[in-house]
Amino acid sequence: MRLRPTVARYAVTSKSLLYLTETIVLAEKIHAALVSLSNASSVFTGCDNQGRPLQGNRHAHIFCESNKGLGKGNDGEITHTTIYAPMGFESNDQKALEDLSEVWGENGLEIYVILLRLGQPQDFGGPDRGHALCPLLLKSQIWVSRTPFVPTRYPKVTRAGAAKVDAAGLQIGSPEHEIRRLLKLEHLPEPILVDPILYTILGQLQTGWSSFRRLRCIGRGRRAGNCGYGFRIEFSQPVQGPIAIGYGAHFGMGLFVPQDEHCIQDMGCNKKE
Repeated sequence: MRLRPTVARYAVTSKSLLYLTETIVLAEKIHAALVSLSNASSVFTGCDNQGRPLQGNRHAHIFCESNKGLGKGNDGEITHTTIYAPMGFESNDQKALEDLSEVWGENGLEIYVILLRLGQPQDFGGPDRGHALCPLLLKSQIWVSRTPFVPTRYPKVTRAGAAKVDAAGLQIGSPEHEIRRLLKLEHLPEPILVDPILYTILGQLQTGWSSFRRLRCIGRGRRAGNCGYGFRIEFSQPVQGPIAIGYGAHFGMGLFVPQDEHCIQDMGCNKKE
């Protein structure tokens, strides 16, 4: 039995550059276009035919990338978008993905996308890391933030104002605690290290998390404020990507990329000093 594709990958072009800091803007536009093209398919809406939210985060995630190569990505502009849905794309969904070619927005936003391929994560990550079609879909032991992680819960305190801590001494609801909790909900292994990082690199610039648009223009989603955070996560063994967690994860927020030499050079990820 042939598996339904779970990944659609596109090249992105535009008349005016759209930077990775605007990830959530482009992701929302692509989402709206796919909902329309598919006649509100569940894989894109995240809801069943009765309008009830699907369980398990298996509907479409829309990721934006800024990859250097072929003269692009040198200024941190968006060069690719990858749509990932673990539940898979049925024939009607695939047609919508094939029909997606452009999106428009405010202030003259005009983005063109070219479908490169439909497939499974292993078709894009592949065994050869140096020739991976999509670094987000590699396996890696260490992952670093590429877009800001926005927590979905606030830190907990007692009535006296003291921090409520878990068995490991982490404040419950703190950004690191949230990272660990959400990774567990995604059935990923317990990380052995979670270290904060202050920025990613776009072009040649250190770009802090406050530089990113972090709030959706439409729709809701649970979030604890509007602050963004970055982390370096190390597992005891390689983990299959993609990894995206927290508020806006279906719209490109909370996205992590592998930390390895290829990734650092071509995608601008920063190592923790």
